[in-house]
Amino acid sequence: MPKIKQEELDRVYNSLHKPKERVLPANRKQPRKIDYVSDLKTSKEVIYFIDGYNLMHSVEEIKEIAASDLISARDKVIDIVSDYQGYVGKQCVLVFDAYNNNVPVPVMTKQYNIAIVYTQAGQTADTYIEQKTRELGEGYKIFVVTSDNLEQLKVFSNNAFRISSKEFMHRYKNLQKKYKNNTRLAKNQPLKELRKLLFDD
Repeated sequence: MPKIKQEELDRVYNSLHKPKERVLPANRKQPRKIDYVSDLKTSKEVIYFIDGYNLMHSVEEIKEIAASDLISARDKVIDIVSDYQGYVGKQCVLVFDAYNNNVPVPVMTKQYNIAIVYTQAGQTADTYIEQKTRELGEGYKIFVVTSDNLEQLKVFSNNAFRISSKEFMHRYKNLQKKYKNNTRLAKNQPLKELRKLLFDD
């Protein structure tokens, strides 16, 4: 029987006791490094709060309708927000002042694919929106559509993003052009979940 050389014994010993490097198969990619900050921001569900009468009086074409027929102008705003929701596929809450009425609590209705809130007696739309952005700001990415300067400052303090009424209309018209030749059905969001967010204490 031939004698095994010492060099060969050393090679075998080293191969058995040397820690092996982990080699990934050629078809496997390295794990993605997670940017936790950006991932958390983009994972938040988006909600739009739109000040209905502010939008109405900020857009000249709707403002002219409102001068003679407030209900028709309000319906026009509802149609625009409903279309916008269909384009972006995000939850939209359209808020109208009802503070001159004797309504003890805010009233929410569903029309088409959006939620419409009429505020309670003594409560303005911007007060309602400020309250909801404060309550939901940590868990949701909120956009507030208004041109009211005071309301803009309040929503900024609640980590919400402000879009002026004119900017909102500009985005809306651009989306109209983009999808002009495409049939795109509005994405109805679960009203039950939205109602819970807005009204459950």
